[in-house]
Amino acid sequence: MHPVLLSFSLGDTEVVLRAYSTFYTLAWVVAVVVAVLVARWRGLSWWRALAVYAGALAVGIAGARLLDLGVNWSWYAEDLSRVYGLEFQGFSLDGGLVLALATGLGLSFLLRLPVWRLADSAVPALAAGIVLMRTGCFLNGCCFGTVTSLPWGVTFPSGSPAWASQLTTGKTGILGFVGMVRPVHPTQLYEMAAAVILAVVSVWLLRRGGARGGRPTPTGVPFLVFALGFNLFRLGNNALRVQPSTVSAPVWLYPTFYSIVAAGVAATLILLWLRDRGEVKEAY
Repeated sequence: MHPVLLSFSLGDTEVVLRAYSTFYTLAWVVAVVVAVLVARWRGLSWWRALAVYAGALAVGIAGARLLDLGVNWSWYAEDLSRVYGLEFQGFSLDGGLVLALATGLGLSFLLRLPVWRLADSAVPALAAGIVLMRTGCFLNGCCFGTVTSLPWGVTFPSGSPAWASQLTTGKTGILGFVGMVRPVHPTQLYEMAAAVILAVVSVWLLRRGGARGGRPTPTGVPFLVFALGFNLFRLGNNALRVQPSTVSAPVWLYPTFYSIVAAGVAATLILLWLRDRGEVKEAY
């Protein structure tokens, strides 16, 4: 845990680079740059791709705030300025991804870009963004997991959110008052690993067939494989995460959300598979 990366004075002003805000900003910038570079490498108009990805990012950030507002409404009710505040807190990744996807779909049609090729090109960028964001979470100590005895469990220091959660829920007993913290699942690292593994699989699917003369993967499948795998992973990883005390949403909300999204992605994958075999007409 290292919530502050760098602190220095610039004249009379103290500049503090916090891990959470720094890595989230890096995630947004790097994701757009990587996506545009991959899209250009795959023969798409770079400036049109930039417009789509940048627009999707901007709306996605708003979507992340909207979903967090819905599940943490009691926290916002304490101070309504948090709704429109520019501080790096109060974002839910799932809401951002859903609205970013919808925006990217609309912009790609508007700018006459092939939807599935654009989506496939975004996979490395999505993985890079997720890795950077969860690095910020890990260094900040948030989004931590439940107590575990597994050898790779991570012990955050006294004063961390994990320590406070275990103290208030009685998991450390009286020893929590003297700084005891029990190891927890590093759910942030789990998510980073899942994003990288799924991205590698998706890129392999993207490149499969061409160099060796084999049958190429249908356009859109690499993205959908990444989306399906990541949603299923989030469904399991969510069960290992400790929910913040401010969460007002029912416990079934996220599992239901992930299940619905996974079902939709799986259905779309089946349609693409049938289309590739000529059993349904081209629809995209």
